[in-house]
Amino acid sequence: MASVGYIAIAKCKLQIANCKLSILCILQFACFILQFAISGPTHAQNASSDSLLTREEAALRAAAEAVAESVVQIRTIGGLDTVDGTLLADGPTTGLVISADGYIVSSAFNFVQQPASILVTFPSGKQAPAELVATDHSRMIVLLKVSGVADLPVPTMAPIDDVRPGQWAIAVGRTFRADRVNVSVGIVSAVGRMFGKAIQTDADVSTACYGGPLIDIRGRVLGLIVPMAPQAASEVAGAEWYDSGIGFAVPLSPLAERIEQMKKGQDQRPGLLGIGMAGKNPHSSLAELAAVRPDSPAGQAGLKKGDRITEIDGKPIRTQTDLRFALGPRYAGESVQVSIKRGDEQLDRTITLIGELPPFRHAFLGILPIRPEVVAAEDKADVEKNDDENAAEAGVTVRMVYAGSPAEEAGIKPGDRLTRINDSEIKSVNDAHSALNNLAPGSDVNIKLDRNGESVEVLLKAARMPTSVPAELPPAFAKATDETADDKGAVDETAVAKTGETRELKLAEFPHQCKVYVPPSHDSTRPHAALLWLHPPGELNADDVIRQWQNVCDRDGVLLVVPKAADENRWERTELEYLRRLTERVVAEYAVDPHRVVICGQDGGGAMAWLLGLASRDVFRGIAALAAPLPRQAKVPLNEPSQRLAILAAMPAAKESAAQIARGLNELSDSGYPVTTISATEKSGKLTDAQRDELARWIDTLDRL
Repeated sequence: MASVGYIAIAKCKLQIANCKLSILCILQFACFILQFAISGPTHAQNASSDSLLTREEAALRAAAEAVAESVVQIRTIGGLDTVDGTLLADGPTTGLVISADGYIVSSAFNFVQQPASILVTFPSGKQAPAELVATDHSRMIVLLKVSGVADLPVPTMAPIDDVRPGQWAIAVGRTFRADRVNVSVGIVSAVGRMFGKAIQTDADVSTACYGGPLIDIRGRVLGLIVPMAPQAASEVAGAEWYDSGIGFAVPLSPLAERIEQMKKGQDQRPGLLGIGMAGKNPHSSLAELAAVRPDSPAGQAGLKKGDRITEIDGKPIRTQTDLRFALGPRYAGESVQVSIKRGDEQLDRTITLIGELPPFRHAFLGILPIRPEVVAAEDKADVEKNDDENAAEAGVTVRMVYAGSPAEEAGIKPGDRLTRINDSEIKSVNDAHSALNNLAPGSDVNIKLDRNGESVEVLLKAARMPTSVPAELPPAFAKATDETADDKGAVDETAVAKTGETRELKLAEFPHQCKVYVPPSHDSTRPHAALLWLHPPGELNADDVIRQWQNVCDRDGVLLVVPKAADENRWERTELEYLRRLTERVVAEYAVDPHRVVICGQDGGGAMAWLLGLASRDVFRGIAALAAPLPRQAKVPLNEPSQRLAILAAMPAAKESAAQIARGLNELSDSGYPVTTISATEKSGKLTDAQRDELARWIDTLDRL
C-alpha cells in the first residue's frame, strides 16, 4: 500500500510539473506572438525603406548616366592664374554637348583666364581641339566648337515650365577624371533667380561643376551650372559661394535662338535702357526714373527724370525690383513696350535695347556746397512752426567756387544760394545732383540764384568733373563753432576740449573684429564722412591706424572704420559681404553723409577696396587705393548717372608698380569715372601727414556740383 501511495504522489507531482510546463509554454508562445506583432512591421518597414533607397539610388544613377555621354572634360592651356582676386582652376573643367556636329557650351568662368588653347576630351577618351566661338555676357556662358566630330549625343532639355522648386536637382561634371562623371545631389531651391536668369539649387556646386548640366531625376537638362551674384556681373562673380548650398544654373531651353546667333560668332549682351533709379529700397520704392541718359534708348524715346514706369510688355511694374526682373533677362536688340506715367499723362513707347552705352561723365558746375545742419528730433516741432521762413531758405548755398570753373566764369560767388537748375527746383544737394545726373559735360545749364535776397539767373556750359584736389577749403558749415576754425574748415587741436572715442563693432553673423573711431563732433547735429580702412596683409594694428588718422577725423568730422580680415595675412573675396554689411551698419547707426562714404585700402586691402567699391556703388561714393593696381581683367562697370563714384589712387615710387596702376586708372577714366592721383612717398603706398591731408580734402569735396 505504501508503494501505491508513493506512486500516486509521484503521478500527482508529475501532473503539477506538466501543468507548470504547459503554462510556461503558453507564456513563452504569447511573448513570441507579441514580439512578432511588434517587430514584424519594423522588419517590413526596414525592408521597404531599403527598397526605396535602392530604387532612389538607382534612379539617380540612371539620371546621371542618361546625360553622361554628353558631358565632356575641357582642358585650357595658358592664360591668367587669378582674376578679381579669385584663384582660377588650373585643372580640367566641364562642358556640355548641345549639337551633334560639335558645339559645346560651358561656363564663362572656365575661360576668363583667356587660355591660349582649348582641348576637349570625350567620354570615349577621344581628344580634339576646340575654339571659343562666342560669349553670352548676360548668362555668363560660352559656346565652343570642336572640328572633325559628328553624331555626338545631345541631351534632352527640360521645358522651363516643368522646373519646380522641391524637385530633384543633380549637378554633373567631368572634371576629376575623363572616364567618369562627378555628381552632387540636391533639389531646386527656387526659379527665376538673378532677376529671372537662373535656377537656384542647394546641390553642392563648385569649379568642378561649372559648365556642366544641372539635371532632373529623368536625366533631362534643367540648366548649365555657372557662378552668379546679384551685386556684380562678371565671369567670376558668385564663385566664392561654391559648396555653400547656393548654386545657379542657366536654363538652356529658352536660349535656342540666342545659341544660333552665337554659332555665327555673335556675342550676346544684356539689354540696356539707359536709366537710373534713386538709391532707395528697391523692393518698396516705385520705379521712378532718377536719371535718363540723353544718349540712351530711353533718352532718345523721350523718357525724362521723374517719369514712373508702370508696365513692360503689358506686365505691371510697381517697384524697382519689378523693373529689374522685367529687364534683367532681356538681350541687346530686343524691343520692349514701355508704359510710363508723367504726372496725369500716360505715355507708351516702343524701345529697342542696346548692349553698350558710351561712357557717361557727370556734369560739373564748379560749386562746392555748404553742408546743412541736421535737425534734431526735438527741434522738428519748431521747424514746422516756421514753414514760411524755412521755405524762403530752401536751396543750396555756395561754399566755394572752383577756380577756372563754369561757375566762376558765370560770376557765381560764395554765399549765393542755388534755387533752380534748368526746370528742377533745388532744395538740397540731393536735388542738385539729381538735376545734374541728367546732363552731360558741354550741356547748357540755366541756374537761378538767390543773392542777398535778389533773384539772379545765369547761363553756363557744364564741364567735366575735376581730377585735382583744392589746396585749401573754407568751412563746411555756415556757422563756425569751437570745433571749426575759420581757415580751411580746420580745428585748432589745442582748442578742442573733447576727445574722440574708439568703439568695438561686431556683426553677430560674422566672426570679424572691427574698431570704429568716433570723433568728438559726432554728438552734434552735423553729418560726418565715413572712411572704411582695409589693412594690407599682415599689417593690422587698428590702434596705430586710428592714431595716424585721429587729427584728420577730429578736424573734418570723419568716422574711421577699421575691420580686421579673418586671416590677417590676407583678405578673401568671401569677406566682401561682411564689409558691405559693416558699412551699411555704420551708415545706419551714425550720422553719416551719404555723399562722403569712402572705402580705402593699401596693397592687398586696396585690391579689396577696388572689388567692393566697384560692386557697391549704391553705398560708396569714393574708392581710395594706395599702391594697389586694379585687379587684372576686373570688369569695370558702366559709370551710372545716379551712382556717383570718384577714384583716388596713391602712386608708389616704384616705376613698374606705378605703370601697372596707371593702366587700370586709364581704363576707369575711359569708362567715365573722375580719377585723381597723388604721390605716395614710400613703395608700400603709406602716406605722409601731408598726403593724408590731401586725401582728406578729396573726401571733403565728394559732394561737389
